[in-house]
Amino acid sequence: MAGDMRRLLPARVETVLFDAGGVLLDLDYGFLQRQIELRGVCVENGDLSRAEAMARAEIHRRVREGRRVSEGWRAYFHFVLDRVGVASAHHESIIDALWETHRRVGLWTTAIDGAVRVVDRIRHAGLKVGVVSNAEGQVARDLDRAGFEGRFDTVVDSHLVGVEKPDPRIFHIALERMGSDADSVVFVGDVPAVDVEGARAAGIPAILLDRHDLYPDADVPRVRAITDVPAVLDV
Repeated sequence: MAGDMRRLLPARVETVLFDAGGVLLDLDYGFLQRQIELRGVCVENGDLSRAEAMARAEIHRRVREGRRVSEGWRAYFHFVLDRVGVASAHHESIIDALWETHRRVGLWTTAIDGAVRVVDRIRHAGLKVGVVSNAEGQVARDLDRAGFEGRFDTVVDSHLVGVEKPDPRIFHIALERMGSDADSVVFVGDVPAVDVEGARAAGIPAILLDRHDLYPDADVPRVRAITDVPAVLDV
């Protein structure tokens, strides 16, 4: 299977770009869980992970309808809270607490299992590695705190550069910073309408990380775990 997917990627891969949230970093489910339980609702981390994945699928749908990713931060968490059974009367207070924490110390602050090892393996194979993320200005800090410090040749944060995926210009910024040509680059993302289509618009093939099997018909190399990426890249 890895060999079949590899044929859909450049013959020579010299640079790998990653999305951050959902690919390298997980939401701090423990903090969200505590905020929910303060309102009298019991929820498991696995339920929150699945609900967040479904919220990302909702972003996929909204982008396909022509809406901007950055317009949906609060709607994203309304969707998550609905999915895990939190009464709507509690949504705004929880989302306010999430936003304040996100701005102060970050919410996507936990390295996904195996992600640091994957980045190290790709770097040790001699490839350049970068990040292209729709974020709020602090994704480089969050990556450092999660254990990725010093591992990326560049981190492109949409808030700081003024353009967000799926606009191909954000990928062009990464290519220019890294001195890379699109025909030797692969991007790893988790939302087809944002990540796959944005990368393709920049001339970059993509690998879709689909941890919850939400996009079985995606016309792109698809993996279920970040640890599957090196095999697809043959590194």
